[in-house]
Amino acid sequence: MDHGAIPQLEDGPVGGTPILLGDEYCGYLLDCPLPDDGPWPVAGIADAALAQAAHQLQLGSLPSFDHGEAQPIPITRIAECATVGPVDRLVGSPTATPRGAFRIHTPPVTPVPHHPVLWAHDAKRERQLVIQPDAEGAPVNLDDARRIQATATRAHYNLDLRFNSQSLIVAMTERPCIGGRAWPSVIFENPDHEYAFALWSNSTLSLLLHWWTANKTQSGRGSSTVTGIPRIPTLDVRELLPAQHERARAAFEALQDKRFLPFDQIDEDKARHELDRALLVDVLGLPESLCATGGPLETLRRKLAAEPQIHGGKRTRVVFTDTGERTVRRSVAEMDARVGGAAIR
Repeated sequence: MDHGAIPQLEDGPVGGTPILLGDEYCGYLLDCPLPDDGPWPVAGIADAALAQAAHQLQLGSLPSFDHGEAQPIPITRIAECATVGPVDRLVGSPTATPRGAFRIHTPPVTPVPHHPVLWAHDAKRERQLVIQPDAEGAPVNLDDARRIQATATRAHYNLDLRFNSQSLIVAMTERPCIGGRAWPSVIFENPDHEYAFALWSNSTLSLLLHWWTANKTQSGRGSSTVTGIPRIPTLDVRELLPAQHERARAAFEALQDKRFLPFDQIDEDKARHELDRALLVDVLGLPESLCATGGPLETLRRKLAAEPQIHGGKRTRVVFTDTGERTVRRSVAEMDARVGGAAIR
């Protein structure tokens, strides 16, 4: 990059040129091309280095915030390695005059549902990698029900992610179930690929790419659509060797009982740090220095936690206890440190 030139999106995580009015920081300059389709992903991003890092990562290169050597990671679109299940209107509805294949009963009406469904969100029950179906489908049309039941799987994508309350981008179920309104199914030809996909999807790097490509019009949210999920960048699990998939399953099983904090607390989430290390070092074989104290992943987590679109100005934080979780209020000093300036009182 020439001295004095406006930084480009393609430059890697070097940041933008600050715009100052006197001593007041008002934003940054960054040369960013317009996408061929979809929204302009740079909109609403406070830290230009995160935009540059996301751009580099979606092209298959793990960025380094300390100007070290970038590491290659196989990246593709979800559509290239999996199929996304049907929209909820085809699955069914909980109304008395249902549309779709099933009448949805929430909660399930039988102890072991024949057609279990993962239908809606409940952030407190979605802190672990494996969650339980919250609904049951009663067939309305048997032929339609068979077609929808054929899409049942263990991996499910969070359609309306709330960064400042939810902990999972992808949830797994113990046995295959139908994806519902909030959790459409992600179906792999080889079910063994689900473990690596779930680890990746709940990692810091996946959060970066989901946030980069999601609809960021609502503060603290990063929503998508069933038709938009296939375009989201993800780890190309087809490129992993069988031994790597075995390590991914072992790592997933070791982490599945851990509780994860909401994404706006990613900088303090010890379970997320363990997941990142398991994925990058144990599964992908990348240098351990990436996950070291003060390393690139720690910098990335801190930057993401400070983004207004991630924390949404939330003044509280979740604290796990032996019996569950509680919410505590952040001090003014914590809010000031979090947003990098004076908090709004």
